Amino acid sequence: MAETMRFDGRVAIVTGAGGGLGRAYALLLAARGAKVVVNDLGGSMHGEGADTRPADQVVAEIREAGGEAVPSYDSVEEGEKIVQTAIDSFGRVDIVVNNAGILRDVSFHRMRDVDWEKVYRVHLFGSYKVTRAAWPYFREQQYGRVVMTSSAAGLYGNFGQANYSAAKLGILGLAHTLAVEGLRRNIYVNTIAPIAGSRLTATILPPDLVEALKPEYVAPLVAYLCHESCTETGRLFEVGAGWVSRLRWERSKGVFFPLNRPFSPEQVADRWPEINDFTDADHPDNAQASFAPVLENLKTADSPAKPAGNEFVDLDKALGFEFEPKPLTYTERDVSLYALSVGAAEDPLDPKELQFVYEMNREGFKPLPTFAVTFPFVVMWQVTSVPGLKFNPMMLLHGEQYLELKRPLPTAATIMNHARISQIYDKGKGALVIVDINSYDEAGNEVAFNQASLFIRGIGGFGGERGPSGNVNLPPDRAPDAVHAQKTSESQALLYRLSSGDRNPLHVDPDMAAIGGFNKPILHGLCTFGFAARAVLKHFANNDPERFKSIRARFTSHVFPGETLVTEMWQESDTRIILRTKVAERDEVVLANAAVELHPADGVVEKQEAETAVSSRSQTLFAQIQERIAAHPEWVEKVGAIYQFRLTGNDGGNYVVDLKNSPGRAYAGEDSAAQCTLIMDFADFLAMTKGELDPQMAFMSGKLKIEGNVMLATRLQTLFS
Repeated sequence: MAETMRFDGRVAIVTGAGGGLGRAYALLLAARGAKVVVNDLGGSMHGEGADTRPADQVVAEIREAGGEAVPSYDSVEEGEKIVQTAIDSFGRVDIVVNNAGILRDVSFHRMRDVDWEKVYRVHLFGSYKVTRAAWPYFREQQYGRVVMTSSAAGLYGNFGQANYSAAKLGILGLAHTLAVEGLRRNIYVNTIAPIAGSRLTATILPPDLVEALKPEYVAPLVAYLCHESCTETGRLFEVGAGWVSRLRWERSKGVFFPLNRPFSPEQVADRWPEINDFTDADHPDNAQASFAPVLENLKTADSPAKPAGNEFVDLDKALGFEFEPKPLTYTERDVSLYALSVGAAEDPLDPKELQFVYEMNREGFKPLPTFAVTFPFVVMWQVTSVPGLKFNPMMLLHGEQYLELKRPLPTAATIMNHARISQIYDKGKGALVIVDINSYDEAGNEVAFNQASLFIRGIGGFGGERGPSGNVNLPPDRAPDAVHAQKTSESQALLYRLSSGDRNPLHVDPDMAAIGGFNKPILHGLCTFGFAARAVLKHFANNDPERFKSIRARFTSHVFPGETLVTEMWQESDTRIILRTKVAERDEVVLANAAVELHPADGVVEKQEAETAVSSRSQTLFAQIQERIAAHPEWVEKVGAIYQFRLTGNDGGNYVVDLKNSPGRAYAGEDSAAQCTLIMDFADFLAMTKGELDPQMAFMSGKLKIEGNVMLATRLQTLFS
């Protein structure tokens, strides 16, 4: 265990030390031998008035315990007076703990200049003034310790505290710079974000929680940061209730865009998942580290700058090109035909299979999720006329396909399809052209997103990015969790071309197949894609298309109609399946680097009975809440707000409690006028209504999440009391 830490001979200034956290700091430092200047203006929590008693009482406590202390009643805005008190009384100053603070909480649109100015002057300006006055003494004596006080509001934001959070984050920036400037002179500056019971938190936390979050649980960290043995500087710590944690910046690996040509907002959007990927993240802790990626990109830039391209590819023209939007209308017949073309209803007596091909099926009629890969064909033919992209269509290969459903597919609809060239990669011998296709229903809702990766042979070498390696979704080194084998028919390609809109003669005409190097027509890659997705749906989702979220796959070889497709599947989690498809007759992989994402099973209501039970429990509870509201019309005037409840879990649902419009009511549904949204599991909500779970404790523990005006949630105490 570390040696006992003493502060004999050291002089400490603690601002806002008349109570709460500051008092705890002052008492602990004094008990360890420090001479303490107990500074407190004695004003209200809103920064009004003055009173000498808080500082005097703490000084008296220290002296009665045998310590040395003097009071200071000056405002932190006059920091030089506070430091002068230390010099006049003790001849030096070694430690500054900037703790003084006030609150003037109000939503931003109602905030006045005085609310902003008062909070700024106490927190940020006050921290500057006190530290600035002590700084010359620290430099001269080659020693100093400073502790700044930020907060969770400054780090993460909080409703109604724009002034407070801005000042608190500003303090962190001030501390970082002082840590850099003071390092060579043995002046160390650190910042804490404490969670403790005080007069500033008593207004938003229940009394028992305020009592539990004792300031004494924060003081030990502050004392350590003030001690000469501590060599940390420029650090940030969260602390409270016996928990101490260091917080640091984290930066994703990021994406480099070429500097030899302009890049567009659309390109940023396309790379957004990579920009937000924190795999292999780093943790910059100084300005030089922050600037390093910029320098790296500057070093790799071509000089002199010139646009990437060759006789076949002009990136400036082709990249970002938007195709003319095209509609696609389909009927129940098209849905059934597609399902048959990818092998559905292999057992026509199975209602789970029949649901994809028979519109009168007693179990319902639903499209196969991969039916959505047929939507882009009405626009994809335009790829042959993209400006800045010249190639022989016979040199085009379908490399990869990604499909994501945004909502369950309707059984008949008119879909509008928008496509654009989102990226073009230089693969040396060819170009990889990425086409994004967004499909919308007649109401403007996005139904599906497709991304087609097209490899065009013979047009590479234009000086563009090589792009990702694509070595992903590799099967684990173990036996598959499921294997599905199904023989295709000799006429499979003829059937698929009618259902998909892909009329490429390569799949039907022997002469065209021969030109492509095949001794007979081959099956469409997207037909194999559909077979594979069906296998996953059957083995891991009980053939429920509503559980399907997305599928990605790479086409690695051809399939001849009549061959047997064997799909091997590995379950990584309840919602992620890795798969690979082979041709049994040739033992050749034809679909690789593939994965299907499913929605969680508990997120899908499969039986009407379960749906009825959920509805019954939720509605019964809110019916009781409605009775309480009807019995208390005065609550509308007292509360004056509309609340949205989003209850998750098997018994969940969306409900509105309107305590703004007379006579007040509770009902199932949603209201865009709601000012406060409460999100929690139904079981926890039920416990809260029974008094078994305290609302504030639920919020602090994360069981209750609140969006919108957080302060309005405190007004609901009446409803649940």
